[in-house]
Amino acid sequence: MSEEEAVYDNDVGEEAVNNDVYQETEYSGIFSNLGDSFAGMCIGLLLFLGAFPLLWWNEGRAVDAYQAINEGRKIVVPITSASVDPINNGKLVYITGEANPTKNILDSVFGVSVTQKTRLSRNVEMYQYVEIKTTKKEKQLGGGTKSVTTYKYDTEWATSLKDSSAFKKPEGHTNPTSMPYVMENFYSDVVLGAFALPADMINEFPSDTASLSTSTTFDVNNIPMDNTLKVQKNVTSDRDGFYFGNNPLEPVVGDTRVQYDAASGGLVSIIAMQSGDSFLPYRAKSGATLYYIEMGTVPSDTMFDIAKDENKTLTMILRFVGALVMSIGIGLVLNPLAVVADIIPCIGDCVECAIGLVSGVIGIFLSLVVIGIAWVANRPIILGVGVAGAAVLGYFVYSGVQKKQQRSRELNIESVKDLEMERT
Repeated sequence: MSEEEAVYDNDVGEEAVNNDVYQETEYSGIFSNLGDSFAGMCIGLLLFLGAFPLLWWNEGRAVDAYQAINEGRKIVVPITSASVDPINNGKLVYITGEANPTKNILDSVFGVSVTQKTRLSRNVEMYQYVEIKTTKKEKQLGGGTKSVTTYKYDTEWATSLKDSSAFKKPEGHTNPTSMPYVMENFYSDVVLGAFALPADMINEFPSDTASLSTSTTFDVNNIPMDNTLKVQKNVTSDRDGFYFGNNPLEPVVGDTRVQYDAASGGLVSIIAMQSGDSFLPYRAKSGATLYYIEMGTVPSDTMFDIAKDENKTLTMILRFVGALVMSIGIGLVLNPLAVVADIIPCIGDCVECAIGLVSGVIGIFLSLVVIGIAWVANRPIILGVGVAGAAVLGYFVYSGVQKKQQRSRELNIESVKDLEMERT
């Protein structure tokens, strides 16, 4: 089949460049491309419609968080870590002090034990094949498309299993069918004076790998004999953990490395709800939660300022995402126009650029409208003032029109009287 014929009759050609690179050439006609674009229209419509609730929800979320922060500033109760006062149970509290671990941490699977650490994190990576897919499309005269898809197979360290059975060419690129072990966190009991810190707060402590490598020895003899990796592979230790394989400098597929990092204690500042001798998120009247931890001694006002800035940043990011989703949706809805114009490729390129510009402008405009309406709707006082102002303005406009009409009627009456007097 010639290339020109293939443009109108869908065809796929395959070529193995080498053992690790495979190419697939596909020709699709204009009707196939139109079918794909109409399917894309459905996705675009969903994106377009979905952007509206996303933008609206984001404005409500931002206001709820802002109100919660302002509420927190007014009601937060400073407490000390010396003792637990039951009277503060359920209240929003601010506390600062030294967070200290009270017991050793053990990862029994690999026999790794650390002291004076608040958290021990096990990170597991396996050397695996990965499929890198790239597609280059070339428009053809008559509205068809030539697509050359290249599948390249490489190896890399990965924390999750790469399913090689889903590869385009799994032959010669086979990965193990499971990860022998996965990453996991282990915690000490961490106290702040008389209080105990929950695990989600301990997760906020920064990793201190340097101190771990100097204070911990990774001994292969401590790994239990029934450890799956130890049974299957040669094991060596290094400064961060263990290597399961023959040569760390020349890894092969299936080799696994298990590395560790840890977090120490230190000064912390917390704003949260006191729950017995621990802490939970505090739910404000707006429905948003207050639950903050910062390393070091940070004043409560500063912590609220940080939370306020983070809320502003998240709000702007979600606004951008909403506008982008809406613009992409509009572009997909209009895309069939570009496909039809691709009968002459240069015209199709111009139409495609125009669609991108139009969809971007419309998406940004509609997003700003939604953001503006939602911004006002989520602020009742501003909405009330705006409605009242509009009502007052409307009243004055109405009164002015009525007075003008009344004056016009009076002038007309006087004119009629003058004419009658002239006739008599």
